Amino acid sequence: MSTRSADVQAQVDALLLEHGAFAPLEYLFATGRLLYADFAAWRRGEFASLDPVLMGRLDSIRAELEQAGAYARALGLTEESLDLRVATASERALRASADRQLAALLARRYLPARSAVQMDLFFDNPIAALIAGIAAALAAANAPEATRLLDTLYATAPNHPDLSDFDRLLAAVHRLSAPVTDTRDLLQCITSITASAHRLLGSRARELLGRLWRHLAAALPAGGYSPREPLLHASHAWSQAHAWEETAASVLAEPCWWHHGPLALRLTASQLRRRHWHEGLSAWFQLCWNAADEAAAAAETLHWSDLYPLWQAFLDLEVATLDTPEFPAWILLSRPALGRELSIALPFGDSAAETHYRLVHRWLAARAAGNTGEDLALRRELQVRQPGLFACLLRSVTR
Repeated sequence: MSTRSADVQAQVDALLLEHGAFAPLEYLFATGRLLYADFAAWRRGEFASLDPVLMGRLDSIRAELEQAGAYARALGLTEESLDLRVATASERALRASADRQLAALLARRYLPARSAVQMDLFFDNPIAALIAGIAAALAAANAPEATRLLDTLYATAPNHPDLSDFDRLLAAVHRLSAPVTDTRDLLQCITSITASAHRLLGSRARELLGRLWRHLAAALPAGGYSPREPLLHASHAWSQAHAWEETAASVLAEPCWWHHGPLALRLTASQLRRRHWHEGLSAWFQLCWNAADEAAAAAETLHWSDLYPLWQAFLDLEVATLDTPEFPAWILLSRPALGRELSIALPFGDSAAETHYRLVHRWLAARAAGNTGEDLALRRELQVRQPGLFACLLRSVTR
């Protein structure tokens, strides 16, 4: 199996674990191929299709989604069609993509077989239109319409198994029109309804959840990060809403953010999702230096397409003296051109790994400038301080 195929399968597995189903649109959000803000703009009619805002070549995206769909079917999941077309105020129908194959791939969802059978039975039921109307009203945060339709469902099918979950989603919608008086309570509310929202609202769950996360983020004060409550910080709420610019701003506004693993991880995610490669890598370095265990766990579970192959190459070295904190210095040696792009003026502590990074950065500059004396002196210093990195340096100069 190729590394790319393994990455695609790992992402499908992660989305299945999170949502209980796999939707290609969620794959695009998770891999940074599509920003949710651009998707929302398309639904408002600002783009004729998603093609202009997809990050990457359309043929590559199509190939990834074909692999993902094939893997989902191999897992025994059942394919379901979604209607992603929306109508603008002028009633002009919008298509997800001008590429018919890509549009068809995006208009699918994959469910466990039992769930698919239940949904088939559900959509054959006369109250299907009523349920669909409730879901649409909730996704749009239209409390009056959702209330009206839910009252009708109570009268029509008083024993329907989803009534209580619809009630909880409607209660969350009502929170959007009220000031937030207890941020902890709202955080718990959003967390508790997430699974139900994905099950009942399907591909539109993110619309409602995104509104709620933004509502919470706006209510949280700037600064004041507490390691005891890492989720009760605006950066977490903004990241859950896929508001990546706001995520970065709220992290960078926090004094000494690099000392806190969750903040460094959120900043990394924000930068990589927006294809700010060097900024994302710099944030990742802080995670490696200050929260090595969190960095290793995140690399294995998040599978960022830009970073994960480099992380795997680092692990494949199997050099006893090179552990997670040495990744930043190693990547400079394995990709020397990065030395010209990555600043040496990062927030630094006094750990050995941070010292090694600065040393390697200075060596790259001396070598590029043709300063033989400093080049050799820095090599000798690295050999003494970190033999594993010195071995990588020797390999880099002989390539």
